[in-house]
Amino acid sequence: MKKRLIARLLLSTMTAVCVLCACAPQETPQETPQETEHFSLYYVASPESAAGGDAIAACPAQIETDGAPDAQQLACALAEALLCAPEDPELRSPFPGGTQLLGLRVSGKQAQVDLSSQYARLSGVELSLADYCLTLTLTQLDGVNAVSITANGRPLPYRKTQLFTAADTLLGSREDALRPITVQLYFLDTQTLALRPQQQTLALYEGQTRVNALLDALMQGPEEDTDLTGTLPEGFSVLSSRIDEGVCYLTLPGELPLPESPEAQRWMVESLVYSLRSLSGVEQVQFLMEGEILSQLGAVPLDPAQWGAEH
Repeated sequence: MKKRLIARLLLSTMTAVCVLCACAPQETPQETPQETEHFSLYYVASPESAAGGDAIAACPAQIETDGAPDAQQLACALAEALLCAPEDPELRSPFPGGTQLLGLRVSGKQAQVDLSSQYARLSGVELSLADYCLTLTLTQLDGVNAVSITANGRPLPYRKTQLFTAADTLLGSREDALRPITVQLYFLDTQTLALRPQQQTLALYEGQTRVNALLDALMQGPEEDTDLTGTLPEGFSVLSSRIDEGVCYLTLPGELPLPESPEAQRWMVESLVYSLRSLSGVEQVQFLMEGEILSQLGAVPLDPAQWGAEH
């Protein structure tokens, strides 16, 4: 899903925006070296490009920061960037034209977002997708675990819930779930030091991609098996994913945390590849970084031909 939009936002030019967003006033800018932080902006994928049932595409975004911005300042920047239409023609904004950010406050791990009245035009699946895109974008921040969204200061009365998290389906009820998918997730057997599959059934909901659901489950680790352990390091993330003609493409962030030992790095890569290949329609997995297909990740060569058919 990723050849994606890169939003370069300078926090030094965001002061006026954050005031409108009800962000805390900033101190006088200091002459400090700029640092780049990497995030994702979530948009709706067109049906033609959403191979494998993916409805949401995560686009890499870079924010150049001065000093140490807090979660509220970064949330303002991400929300403003998300309200801009994506440049990629394969993506579309989930927000009605003219939607503006009226206010944003981060309090107690919750981002309270107030959008203009155009947002209230949405309903049904379109509203769920918009809620989902905004929630996934903002909950990347360490200080944000949940998101509430109002339109012109008022909650939308036809929602069944007003508080969203990244783990939610954002459809309000379990009856709205799509058909669950069964996958084979590969974890490390601590006794044999070999990868072993564990079958899991994942509930998939409107607006949630198969790849993201699988990666989330892989990150959570094995179910009820003390001999198995996960292989993904803390902080592991994927900027975007897409499935195209049997190939699952994963776009990785530039500063991806890797296990220390080459053996552990190999377990991580093989766990990802074998697990993703359990999805119907996925025959190969390729890793990308900054738009380029990787030939090696850490100490592990990434040749699709090397992954044995026995898995």
